[in-house]
Amino acid sequence: MPRVSTDMMNSDMQYWLRRQEDALAAQESRMARQERFESLRDDPLAAARAVRYESFTGRLERYEENVGYTLDRARLAEGYMRQAQDIMQRVRELAVTGANGIYTKEDTAAMAVEVDQLLAELVSLANARGPDGDFLFAGDKALTEPFRVVTGFAPGSGGATTTAVDYLGGTGTPRAEIAEGSYLPMNLAGDDVFWAERQRVAGSADASTFRVMNQTSILVDGREIALRPGDTVQAIIARINDSGAPVKASLDPSTRALVLEGTQAHRIRLEDGAGGSTLVQLGVLSGSGVPSDYAAGARVSGGSLFDAVMALRDSLYAGDAIETGGAVLAGVDAAMGNMNRRLAQAGSMAERLESAASRLNKEIPDMTAMLSAERDLDFAQAVTDFKMMEYARQATLQMAGRLLPSTLLDFLR
Repeated sequence: MPRVSTDMMNSDMQYWLRRQEDALAAQESRMARQERFESLRDDPLAAARAVRYESFTGRLERYEENVGYTLDRARLAEGYMRQAQDIMQRVRELAVTGANGIYTKEDTAAMAVEVDQLLAELVSLANARGPDGDFLFAGDKALTEPFRVVTGFAPGSGGATTTAVDYLGGTGTPRAEIAEGSYLPMNLAGDDVFWAERQRVAGSADASTFRVMNQTSILVDGREIALRPGDTVQAIIARINDSGAPVKASLDPSTRALVLEGTQAHRIRLEDGAGGSTLVQLGVLSGSGVPSDYAAGARVSGGSLFDAVMALRDSLYAGDAIETGGAVLAGVDAAMGNMNRRLAQAGSMAERLESAASRLNKEIPDMTAMLSAERDLDFAQAVTDFKMMEYARQATLQMAGRLLPSTLLDFLR
């Protein structure tokens, strides 16, 4: 039978004392971190749930930050748009006044000077920056000034003035994720907001016999449309109309050219796909590689808000009351109508963001409570358990001191 020695009793005592010390250290670590488990094996199921809850809570907090940032930008952009609409209201008043036909050419020239100053203010609003330095109406090119002023001489102005306003911003808009798989644009593109009329682009080439020779694509308002070898212009038209882009394609019955017309007031953004030249061959684009750089022979109509204001200024300088009260006033009304639509769009976006913020304000505390229930430590119970473990260890030491036999050192006293 096995021999029970004094060393074996001492080893057993050391083993169980180390077990108690490990348990004390683990409990102390839990109390320091205020978590129920020190490692995953303490409670695998609770640890797995806690990891999922923590990950989901982190995503909710990220969504909350996105909502707050996007909402601030939306409110700021809406404020600038309202200022622009107020200016356009004054521009329209000057257009109606100049169209009366009872003012002299000197009087209408004075009105044109005011219109020119209002035009400069509109450009300033369109190039507005947010508090982070990004341009609010530059689309996905937030660091690029969206509108560039071209100066020249207008008839009757007597000096250099604005003759064109070119859009240099991006063709898309950055989007923020505000919920799982739910995105909202962070701003509105300037060539949507500051536009007046539905644009129409007609190519300069006869497209009746056109065939796509290679696998390629075209981009219409940011939507990529795939083209296959052998596609005719009718197939291209059908794919554009089915793409969901706010553009209607057709074939001009007289010139047999491809015609693209916006279904709402905005600048149509056209681009050939990588390595393709379909729109260049159809006489729509110039081939420079710059999006919406139209071919010299392409017929383009439908201008921006700035074009409408400049047309009013020029007609007032010329003293042409008929032109002012006709096409010019119609252009100003179209610009105001589009601005109203964009304001409604910005307002509805802000309302949705506020609703999302309210939802997240409730959802985050709920998820935090669920995470706390799985992971957090009941501190009162933990302190009680710790004291009991200390008491048990002390009792073990006292009992071991009484039970272990005397050693040689006891006889050397």
